[in-house]
Order: sequence, then structure tokens, then C-alpha cells
Amino acid sequence: MTETASMSPAQEALDAGERLLTRRAAELGLTVESKPNYAGRIFAGGSDTPSARLEPRDLPNHVRGLQIGRYAVLLTLLPEAPDEEGISDVVRRVRNQCVVARSHLSAPAALDLHTILLGPRGSEGVDRWRALALIAERDERVARKLVWLRPLDPSADEQSFADFVKRSFLARPWITDAIFSMAPLDNVSRAAVYGDVPRDTAGEWIRLASESDVDPDLLVEELVVSWRRRSAR
Repeated sequence: MTETASMSPAQEALDAGERLLTRRAAELGLTVESKPNYAGRIFAGGSDTPSARLEPRDLPNHVRGLQIGRYAVLLTLLPEAPDEEGISDVVRRVRNQCVVARSHLSAPAALDLHTILLGPRGSEGVDRWRALALIAERDERVARKLVWLRPLDPSADEQSFADFVKRSFLARPWITDAIFSMAPLDNVSRAAVYGDVPRDTAGEWIRLASESDVDPDLLVEELVVSWRRRSAR
């Protein structure tokens, strides 16, 4: 029996999700590394004692740990049945797994920890599943949680996943082939006249946004820092 033939549906779902994540990351120039420790039972630095590990009943049945660029990611599954009690149990287990993963991360890196939960085949477009997915995503304790509800037809996975990542850390709305003018930046300058934005802040924003080859993530951080130190008006 081949490895593929013996693969469980859960493993197949995780494999498919990991392939799509890896492909999207490659498009963005991000590296992807397998991080089994994130999906393990033992806390970093702990010995194999009861106090240093969690029991399987307190962790997801199927989970993988990945490092995508600067983002630590746990990839796991929602239950097969659209049951609120089952979702609550999965979210509880996921939170515990996030605690294990965070023990392997520095404090700044832990802030970027995400969990992606894959819905069962055919859950996309189902009202009950959408409501349960919101319950899972609204629980932001320990880490950010995102749910991809998969379509019934596997051939629709790529488009469905592309729509999903638009609201994830893999979204890049600033990458576009559209041509923009300097009008939006001019509007920032005009806003300063009416006191909405201090002139020195508006000028700094324009300077930062006009720099060539600026890293988008760094640009956002610099704009936020500029706003925080704006002149009192």
C-alpha cells in the first residue's frame, strides 16, 4: 500500500492546506519551514515530565507547525460536524497548542502567532458553518485565529483559498498593477490646512511614502510612529 493510499482524510486536508500556504508564501518571497515543536506537547526548555507537557486530550488531534517568514503558524482542522460544542472544544485545544508554540518563540515573535483552521469539505457557503467560523475567529486569546471554509469541489480550492488569504497576514493589497497619481498624497497635504493632520506629520508621511523600494510592512510601522509623535495642535 502506498503512502498516499494510506493517508487519512485529515492528513490529506492538512497537506492540501500546507501546499496552498507554501505556494502563496513563495509568490511573496517568504520562506516556509516546518516547525514540529510548535505542534508538539512539550514546552520549550521543559523536560519530559507531567508538568512540562500537555496531554493529547487537551491538544488538537491533527496539527502542524510552520514558520512563514516572520509568522509562526499552526495549521489544524475544524470538526466534521457543524456543532457549537465541538467548535468550542477545538478552540480550547487550539489555545493550548498556541501556548506550547509560544514557549518556543521570543516575545516579539509570539505576537505574530497565527492559527489557521480548515473547515471540512463543503463547509464554504453554509450559513451554519459561517456562524461557527465567526465564533472561532473572535477568540483571539493567545493567538489570532483564521478559518478557511473549504468548497465542496476540490477544483475550486485555489480560488477559495485566494479569497481567504485576502483577509490574512498573506494579503498584499498594496501589490497591484494599477497606476496611481500623487493625488492621494496631495490630499494629505490639504488635510493639514484644516487641522486634521499636523503639517510636520503630513510632510513626514509624504516623504516616507515617496521613498523608493520601501518595505511595505516597515512603511506602515513608520507611519504609525510618525502619527504617535505628531505635534499637539
